[in-house]
Amino acid sequence: MTLNCNSKAQETVLDAVVGERSYQDQKWGSIAEHPHEVGSWLTIMRKLLTDAEAAYAGRRGDAGALEEVRKVVATGVACMEQHGAPPRVRKSPEIAIEAYREAGSSLAG
Repeated sequence: MTLNCNSKAQETVLDAVVGERSYQDQKWGSIAEHPHEVGSWLTIMRKLLTDAEAAYAGRRGDAGALEEVRKVVATGVACMEQHGAPPRVRKSPEIAIEAYREAGSSLAG
């Protein structure tokens, strides 16, 4: 598989997610062996996100939170592996400039 990463950081992140997915399959079994409904995947992700928040608030700080975030993202990938990954249709993001202006942001120009 070849990915066109925008940066070395993005390549490192995606590599970590792929590694986490491999670990999850070894630990829990493959998606084919243990399929879930989308709602079940969301519940698992919420539990992992709660763990990330607890790690951040506790002694583990950023490093612990990021370990948990890796698990959340990899679990989302597993969900999309099973149920599909809809592509982004719009190429450039819409920018709600009025919202920035209303908030008094200097980004509104």
